[in-house]
Amino acid sequence: MLQMWQNSLIDDAHAHYPDPSDQLVTNAIRAWFRPHCDAVRGKQNWQDLLCDTGSTRDGLRVFESLMSEWVRTAGRQLDVRCRCSQKLAGDEVSLLQAIACFQTHDALAANKLLRTCFAATCIDRLSSIAHGFAMTLTDTGVIVRHRTRHATYFH
Repeated sequence: MLQMWQNSLIDDAHAHYPDPSDQLVTNAIRAWFRPHCDAVRGKQNWQDLLCDTGSTRDGLRVFESLMSEWVRTAGRQLDVRCRCSQKLAGDEVSLLQAIACFQTHDALAANKLLRTCFAATCIDRLSSIAHGFAMTLTDTGVIVRHRTRHATYFH
């Protein structure tokens, strides 16, 4: 029961705001989805954000593949905030938690989480690419921790 609780998405008003690793990954995701929103983060694009962490060209390709596969697998508009937003969206939280599971080699929990968000028959490729990106982040020293994250949702 404890394992299930740790890997679930908890919509808790007391959840902490993004830590530096969460913020870095979230900024890269938002920059990929909304490259022209410069209000807060200047003109830095997702490639620059990831290169600043030491990511290689292969790491950038894995991230771009992950984003493309995430969009394709979802088959719907993903809940990703503008780069100006301080809060995390539900889909952003799901991806962060899946990355955290992959970084701790808990592929079972990551796949279970992805299956709650997407059709089970569609997640194999997404899971494989997300695992690759999680390992790329690990190689650069960016560790996304298992933790409660506050998710805000559009109504």
